[in-house]
Amino acid sequence: MTKRVIGVAGIFLLVYLIGACTKVGHIQRNEPIRMTTFPASHQAVAQCSQQRLSAKLKTEGFDTYVVFNSAKGRYSDGFTHYAITFGKAGEKGGFAEMRVQRPAASTGPGQSGQVPLSQPAVDEFWKTVQDCAEASKPSA
Repeated sequence: MTKRVIGVAGIFLLVYLIGACTKVGHIQRNEPIRMTTFPASHQAVAQCSQQRLSAKLKTEGFDTYVVFNSAKGRYSDGFTHYAITFGKAGEKGGFAEMRVQRPAASTGPGQSGQVPLSQPAVDEFWKTVQDCAEASKPSA
């Protein structure tokens, strides 16, 4: 009986750990919380943002880049991961959209539910995008 209980507990732990992995696709399913357009190369702005945020960069198709990473220490700010999508907008410009992964709502005794999203914390990441867009030269 004890081995069976340990085995079942091990399976539940494994399922939990597999489910705990947040992938960029999960974040991308959420609605954007920040959006902008800019008169510069979306590729240059994405690379600048990736470097300044020390994030990962993923190419999606020919004209789309996603800068993403976990937001370590931001659980209390209402998000655990972020993804910023950069794409081509028109012939001489680009766009950026920021999405976040919210932590699961707490439902136990004494828990307050969903942690509110801190706009100043989000703005820290978004300011990097704005700075990179301003610093990039307009597309030729």
